[in-house]
Amino acid sequence: MKKYLKTTLGRKLLAFYLVLFAITFYLITTVGRDYISERVESESISNLRSVGITLLGSHINEQRYTKTTILSLRDQLKMASEAAEAEILIVCSDGDVILNTDTEKTYNIYQGSSSFLHEDVIKDTTLSGLLSENSTCVILPMEQSAYLNGYLVLAQPNQFINNRAIYYTNILTTFFYLIMAIVGFVFLLIYVFNVRPLHKLRKGASQFSINHENPPILIKSQDEYGELAKTLNVIGAELSKFDEYQRKFISNISHDFRSPLTSIQGYVQAMKDGVIPADNQEKYLDIILYETERLTKLTSNLIDMNNYDRDNIMLEQESFDIHKAVKMTCESLEGTASNKKITFTYNFCEPEELLVYADKQKILQVLGNLCDNAIKFSHEESEICLHTFTKGEKVFISIKDSGIGIPREDLNLIWDRFYKTDLSRGKDKLGSGLGLAICREIINAHKQTIDVVSTVGVGSEFVFTLPKA
Repeated sequence: MKKYLKTTLGRKLLAFYLVLFAITFYLITTVGRDYISERVESESISNLRSVGITLLGSHINEQRYTKTTILSLRDQLKMASEAAEAEILIVCSDGDVILNTDTEKTYNIYQGSSSFLHEDVIKDTTLSGLLSENSTCVILPMEQSAYLNGYLVLAQPNQFINNRAIYYTNILTTFFYLIMAIVGFVFLLIYVFNVRPLHKLRKGASQFSINHENPPILIKSQDEYGELAKTLNVIGAELSKFDEYQRKFISNISHDFRSPLTSIQGYVQAMKDGVIPADNQEKYLDIILYETERLTKLTSNLIDMNNYDRDNIMLEQESFDIHKAVKMTCESLEGTASNKKITFTYNFCEPEELLVYADKQKILQVLGNLCDNAIKFSHEESEICLHTFTKGEKVFISIKDSGIGIPREDLNLIWDRFYKTDLSRGKDKLGSGLGLAICREIINAHKQTIDVVSTVGVGSEFVFTLPKA
């Protein structure tokens, strides 16, 4: 948990919660407490006044205040006093206290100050010593009494009022702690389901940018965070593939350039030093020419792949006869095929002129790469069959050889740049491993498909599609 609190969002959430807690706690312990005290005091005064009015509306105003009636009235007022949690007094206008629910003694208030009799409410007073503790008093004149010109005094101890205020304050404080616990739990949920996933996403993304590593981001939630984690995991996997591709690219391109350059350098140096006799130099010049052609082809393929990556292949589409294009390609390769006594056979569908709509030069490049591969990997004195057929608005072009075939585990890899199967390495010394990658890029640019069916020791068949013109 501590390491997550180090994150910016984690610290912000914690700081926000602490500030909210502090402000709310301050408001409750100051403003809230004062409000409750005032409200309880106001309710106490209102209750005392209500009790007093009720008593004045009863038979108190009709009493003749003799010793007997005072004793009887004290018992009745005692019950009202206990119910109201207040001390009740009846005071004559001449200052005599003729009834006090807390004592049976009578006395004259002019022994102290009687000015309070002219007040409606007096707070925090002992009424010049009449009360045993500070109280809040409500004073009501007995104006309707035919027998007594006096006042009804109801006094409630401040301690009782304060205890009620403390009780309600404690309830409010408990409610506050409960609310803050709920808010804290909500913040925890926000942290667990929002901040922590973001921390994992940030950490995972930083691995991509700093260490080029792609440990999986383990977020399994079915929400936006989960989807983002899946996306980043896919990106990480692709970055790993790209890094692996870069390493293989550098390794392969270094090897493909180094081998012919080493050969050329060695033979040129040997001829310069006179190690190779003049009458034997033509043989080694042919080797140098061969290696130069190899470098030229490799460079040309690299330029093509770079252009395809950068420009996304610009197509110059037109209508042309695919049958004628196939024959042109085969005729250009007859010299190479005749060296292995390989013949081309054609199995074209009707009509004789089959028009397609594509970039002619790039399709010729595809046909050239596929037919060249077929020659390289075919056995001597074999056939390469070129077949076309239509289905709907598509034309299918097939190049089938009777060569060494491709292992099943390599079928999905042959389209990768610089990839060569183990079976092909001894057969294709001139190739760079870019031909099939270029073919796929061109066909994909036409929004068409290219596929292969192959069996080791039997041969391979490459099929690609083009739209009808």
